[in-house]
Amino acid sequence: MYKTFFVSLLLCLNLVGCTDKSDSFSSFDEARSALKSLNTVLILGQESNNKKITEENIVYSNEYLDKRHAIYQQLMTMKLTPNQITQVNYLVIAERFPERFFPWPAQVDVLHNMSLFNRSASTVEQTISWLKFTQAKLGIAKQSNLKLNKLEYSLLQEYVAQAIVNKATQGAIKSHIRAFSNYLDNYKPRGSVGLRGLSNGSEWYQSKLNYYGNAVNSPLEWVVIINKQIKALESAVINVKFKQNHTKSFAVQYLSEEPLINGLDWQTHYLDLPAMASNTKLSNNDKLLMLTMMETDIGIHYHAWTIDQAKVNLSKRLKVSEQTAQYLVEDIILYPGQSFSFCGQICY
Repeated sequence: MYKTFFVSLLLCLNLVGCTDKSDSFSSFDEARSALKSLNTVLILGQESNNKKITEENIVYSNEYLDKRHAIYQQLMTMKLTPNQITQVNYLVIAERFPERFFPWPAQVDVLHNMSLFNRSASTVEQTISWLKFTQAKLGIAKQSNLKLNKLEYSLLQEYVAQAIVNKATQGAIKSHIRAFSNYLDNYKPRGSVGLRGLSNGSEWYQSKLNYYGNAVNSPLEWVVIINKQIKALESAVINVKFKQNHTKSFAVQYLSEEPLINGLDWQTHYLDLPAMASNTKLSNNDKLLMLTMMETDIGIHYHAWTIDQAKVNLSKRLKVSEQTAQYLVEDIILYPGQSFSFCGQICY
């Protein structure tokens, strides 16, 4: 028995000794930097044109998932603030949901981003590998009835079409892009655009509501709370400023002039949106805007509203233009739950 114990102890010591110290982080900020480096093809850094893409940068590859999980696990051992702990718990919970089956997040033109990296043979090889990996993952996902929604599908088709006609696209890659385009031509997206249309989608959506809303309420409970607040506000014409793409969510853009609070999630551009929103002063018009976004969010992701139904609700509540309604609905589809970051100020 003692011999077995000492052999096990020696093995553990060897494992510790072999651990790459460069992958150890002593602070929240160091771990955050590691996540930013890992997600570099999703959100470009200033150094991207001089950087090579590694296996770990292939989004949702086994190497990527292992690296990200290791960073999360280290964060869980650190002494963090309550807000930081909440962020880490949210991201750890998200690991169990089906996001990993969709290696091309539709809000980001990953193919274009990869073309901006160091143009070496290895970068070309990694881009081709990523396209094949994405197609294979989408095929595996379909076997589990996990499919892109219509908006995600349309955006991917748009990115691919742009890459094919772009003269700067390298010839070695273009044939593989065409092959992926042919695959998409025969792909049938799911009917529902909301998360509830996915396996475990309702649970995934609930985790987002819990995090961004900072409260454990069911979607139906949220509807009661939101409608009560909306009734206290008058309908108004809302002027909304936004970029023409969805690389940054509307919530991130809205809070861009507020004091920044660091976060861990690439989908929030590494900002702590609930903490930032809690410090923001909202006019009555802005309160109505955010409440209507929340109401529409639940409509899409829980009640399975169509895009047209969601646009009608936004136009009715806010009297916004067709273009603005379309943009906001797309934002809600691509960034579920983020509007609930403002709940701390306006829901109670």
